[in-house]
Parts: sequence; structure tokens; C-alpha cells
Amino acid sequence: MKFYNSEQFAFPKEDPAAIRSVNECVENLLEEKLPFVTLDFIPELFNELDGLASFFAEFDNLLLLGIGGSALGPHALQKTFSPQDKFILRQQNKKQLWVVDNVDSAHLEECLEHLPLEKTLVLAVSKSGSTLETVAQYFICKQQYQKLFPKTWQNHFFVITDETKGFLREETQKYGFKSLPVPSRLGGRFSIFCAVGLVPAAFLGIDYRQFIQGALDAKEEFFGQCAAFAKNPQNPLPELFELANFAYAAMTADFSELIFFNYIPKWSSLNCWFRQLWAESLGKQGKGSTPVVALGTVDQHSILQLFLDSKPNKAGIFLESYSQSKNSLCTVSDTLPEEWQWLAGKNITDILYAETAATKQSMINRHIPLCVMNFEQTDEKAFGKIMWNLCMTTILTAHFLGINPYDQPAVEESKILAKKTLSEQ
Repeated sequence: MKFYNSEQFAFPKEDPAAIRSVNECVENLLEEKLPFVTLDFIPELFNELDGLASFFAEFDNLLLLGIGGSALGPHALQKTFSPQDKFILRQQNKKQLWVVDNVDSAHLEECLEHLPLEKTLVLAVSKSGSTLETVAQYFICKQQYQKLFPKTWQNHFFVITDETKGFLREETQKYGFKSLPVPSRLGGRFSIFCAVGLVPAAFLGIDYRQFIQGALDAKEEFFGQCAAFAKNPQNPLPELFELANFAYAAMTADFSELIFFNYIPKWSSLNCWFRQLWAESLGKQGKGSTPVVALGTVDQHSILQLFLDSKPNKAGIFLESYSQSKNSLCTVSDTLPEEWQWLAGKNITDILYAETAATKQSMINRHIPLCVMNFEQTDEKAFGKIMWNLCMTTILTAHFLGINPYDQPAVEESKILAKKTLSEQ
């Protein structure tokens, strides 16, 4: 992790109050024992998933009903490690995940009409068990399955929701659906590490154990750095505190937008997941910064001009990796027109590396405060580690801002108004 153009955002290690703030935050995290932080529930969850292997084997498709954190995390894992759509040719004999994360009748209708429903498992995911969009989709799927499979329809449903309360928990108890809980005090934005993320991963055959190992490694590394800093403040500030302080200081200096520029194509799905994490956790009480996500090199041709030459109110997190494979099929021939000879023998990955370095340097040259994160690997373990680190960085940034990162009070009004409108129709 390296920082550029951010000298004014350095953590004030000479200030005893700032050091106390860091140590108090760590003490609170340890005392609160939040499920996302401790991951204490993982061994039991692994046992549950092991017992579901034969059940999952009965199905070819998983139809996920969920929205927000109930869908973004699972979709990120699927798109990264079990891709469909553009890569459908190599996926024909693999299990597939279909995410219904919006009240789009055309998409849901297409799934119900064209998927082989006898080989499709419906996964309803809602922390509260009463999410409007998800419950409505559940009702529609339920009636369709009851019509087609009147005696066995219950065997096609799996529910992930609160362990004791909510409408979907009531339905689970009534019909005997297979189910796993969302641990209490684990919000949707952080739920990728529980059954919400791991059930779809297990269904698809993704190495979810390595994904969780990455998160566990990140946890141990973070708290190890915290312990060393608490023992002696002359030791380096824990890296995630350094990143959180960078983001917080940028906000207080009127850098109102945070660019999340991802130059790891395999991790493209990380962008939408991070956008929700950052915006919904920190956009409160007139505070926070607007996350602007971009994918290299695609968005060099759509939004980079704005980053480099518009209002100078942007700080950035830049992701890069130099571990991408160089497939021989993707190497340019040596026989090229003279004006293109400089490209002869180059692999397509060489172009990605060059453009990654060029964009990063252009942002540095334009004095954009930037944190650059480089990853040696892009496998499941690395993905688990970056996701845990980004979750923790968000929580630490909220600590500096003095806000609660776990709620989303402003959006509750729109939910109430939507239900009122439907009730009055």
C-alpha cells in the first residue's frame, strides 16, 4: 500500500489524542465481538455447508432472490470465480447462479419460463426477512413452484434470514425449508462472509474455504499490527488505519469524491460491492464521500477525462496486480505493419500493465491524492482478504467521522413510502 499526493493527510502520530482514538477504536472492536470482525461462526457454518453437498448436487441452477448486500456479495464471487454470460462456452457443464436483484418483471419472467425449474433451487435472502422486493419475488416463485410441483415444491426453496424473526423465518418454520441464519449484528453490507456469500459459493463449487482463509489472514494481520502499535506508538500505524485516515482526512479537506479505480479485470465485480459498502455506511449526517467506481482499461475511454481534468475534489484508491496470466493465444504476432512494430510480440496482458502504470502516473501527475494497492495474487484467498480489509477500512473511517457505519436511517423513509403507496392502490 503506497500513498501519493497525500502528505497533508498523514496521521498525526505526535498527537496523543489521535493515538488514544486508534487504541479506543481497537478496544471497542474487540469488546463488541461483531461477527464480521471475529468470524467466530465460521467453523459451525463450514460444518453446515459440508452437510449440504448432496442436497446441492440435486440442482443445476440457483435462483437467488435478494437485493443490496444480499445479492452484491454473492454476485461478486460468482462473476469472479464462476463467470457466466461472456464466458458461457466454458460454463455449459457447470452449475449456474441467476441473481434476481431488482423488481424487473421481464428478467424474473424469463428465469421462470426458461430455466428448468425441476433442477433449479430458489434461494431467498433477506436479513430482516421482510425486504419488499425479495418477499414479492418469493411469493411469485412460490406460486409457480406450487403449481408445477404441488407435492414437492418445498424441496426447491432455501432461505437465509434472521435466525428467530421475520416473515421468511416464519415461512421456513411453516414449510420446513432448508435454511441458514444471518448472524445477529451482521448487516447486509458485511454479510459476504456468512451464509449469504458462502451458500452460493458452495453451490457453484467456488473454494469458499480459501476465500474465508483470506479474511482470517487479514484479521490476524490487522490485529497483530494494532497490538504492536498499542505497545509502542513509534511502531508503524496499522495499514488499515492509515488508509482510513487517508479517506477521512480527504473528506475533511473537501475531497468529496472517492475514485475506486480497479485495474484488475478479474475483480470487476468488486466495484459494485464496494460502492454500496462505502456509500451506505458513511453517507450520513452530512458526512462521507461519494464513491465513483471505474474499471481499467474500459473506463479510460469513458470517465478518466473527468478524473484528470474536472473539479479537483477527488481522492482515489487504485487497485493493480501484475500476476495476470499471459496466454500464448493472446500474444501479438511478430509480423506487423511497420507503424505497429512496437507492438510485435507483446501479450495483451503487457498492454494492461502499461496502461495501468500510465493511468496511475497520470493521476499522480494531476495531484490526485491516491492510495495504490498492489496484489500478488487474484485468487479466492486474495479476494477474501481485500473484501475484509475494505470492510474494516470502512468501519475505521466511520470511527474517525464519528458516525455509525452499520445503519442506513435515511433510506427507511423511502421504504415506508413505497409500502404506503402499494397499500393505497
